[in-house]
Amino acid sequence: MNRPTIAVVIPTIRGREQLLARAVDSVLAQRRSVDQLVVEADPDRTGAAATRNRALARVETDLVAWLDDDDELLPLHVGALAYVLEREPGVDLVYPTPRMVGGADPTAVTERGRWVKPWGVAFGREQERHLRERGSFIPITHMCRVDVLRRAGGFPDGVTLPDGRYRGEDEAMLIALLDAGARFQHLNVVTWLWHVWSGHTAGKARA
Repeated sequence: MNRPTIAVVIPTIRGREQLLARAVDSVLAQRRSVDQLVVEADPDRTGAAATRNRALARVETDLVAWLDDDDELLPLHVGALAYVLEREPGVDLVYPTPRMVGGADPTAVTERGRWVKPWGVAFGREQERHLRERGSFIPITHMCRVDVLRRAGGFPDGVTLPDGRYRGEDEAMLIALLDAGARFQHLNVVTWLWHVWSGHTAGKARA
């Protein structure tokens, strides 16, 4: 079996050149080299969904890993996530555990009805229900199969839900993947650095 090819995509905007350079350096330092690095700028402020979809259209590989321009990959990231997708043909998306830098972990998920951190919690029906009804606890720094993501339609625009919660393009993409029958798997290995800031709302509960 041929080894799948891998792209890393980094969306960015003006004024973040130093952060972008750090992110790119972390991609170049991977133990398993990537076949394509896509940096997609948004100079006209077309929005996150449009920027990610432009980047996705440029991807020429079997697998795609996403990285925000203010975060970093540890050297094992690409190889560890690709290994899961190579060994598990029924899995379409794998998400690892981050190491928090500069702030507290903003994520949470339900497991057996209790609120817990998502790291080490297998993705099952309860976690899928949480994602659909309460919000995403899966950061964008995951890896997925390109053909599956394209068949699911890529990244929808973000939308404000009837309950007032904002569903961003990354959360909407995850739901579109699940609607298309994609399978998710969590890899409980720390593979990236999440530079946390106070505005993050991923996985937070609503009353």
